[in-house]
Amino acid sequence: MQHWHSHAPGSLMLFGEHAVLQQRSAIAAAIDHWLHIEWKRRDDDRLIIRSVLADHETDWQQLADHPKLSFLMVCLQWFKNHASILPGLEITILSDINSTQGLGSSSAVVAAMLCGLMPLSSELNSVSERFVVGRDLIRLVQGAGSGTDLAAALTGGVMQLSPETDGIERLADQLPIVSVYVGYKTPTPVVIQRVQQQWSAENPLWHGWLDCVDDITQQAKQALQGNDLVQLGRCMNMAQGLMQGLGVSNTDLDTLVHQLRATDGLLGAKISGSGLGDCVIALGTPAHPIPGALPVAITPQAAYWHSEEEANK
Repeated sequence: MQHWHSHAPGSLMLFGEHAVLQQRSAIAAAIDHWLHIEWKRRDDDRLIIRSVLADHETDWQQLADHPKLSFLMVCLQWFKNHASILPGLEITILSDINSTQGLGSSSAVVAAMLCGLMPLSSELNSVSERFVVGRDLIRLVQGAGSGTDLAAALTGGVMQLSPETDGIERLADQLPIVSVYVGYKTPTPVVIQRVQQQWSAENPLWHGWLDCVDDITQQAKQALQGNDLVQLGRCMNMAQGLMQGLGVSNTDLDTLVHQLRATDGLLGAKISGSGLGDCVIALGTPAHPIPGALPVAITPQAAYWHSEEEANK
């Protein structure tokens, strides 16, 4: 195959932030914001990468890194370590995922890269294989990460990740969600480090917090499976209280949460992601437009690849 395409959706965390890093389950959803990669074989060993973030040229022997393309380059490094044949490639990336808004852009890059490498590799045939490889690569770049966003991109819809078993369970295809960007983002590794500094692993409150988050996540799963949106909204509100207690909310986020909860048609609201920035999400269909709301919808479509011939049909 000489020419093909791969695609991956962005994502939003719904439940289990921070607790998922301690082997507790989490729930996330794929959203209808997409990252697209066009792949072309070359007759030499050159790697030519084009994207909005940066253009980069290297070859398989050097495989020089680029600071703005770290997630892409670790995927190529993995392929180099596992492939018997290394064809030259032209890789062009287009994205409608805003990387500053906490919509799973990095995980979408990894998901789309691993799907795009499927025609060249026999080790990426299943979702579970792509998840384990991708999660480990994400950790190489940022030092920590549960892979929950990646799991959502690889499965589509609303899903639950169980880190102890790497189990991924699809819970729903659709969910009425509103997302509002607070206006700034604190990098996830920075937030994780602050939480680790503030909460000792020996602190009994920390273990109690983890148990409470885990319980709410399981209650949210049951509400999703039963299509009980009122109960799911309550779970969101309770989860937000725990994020406040952890210290990853702030005045801006709290104000936005309360504004959304006061809106007719919305059933609950909370931070999405690690906190100290990013997005606030709310459940339901608002009675009137929400200022600053992002055009977000849950997508049941998972990351995938297809040939150029299929694209032209």
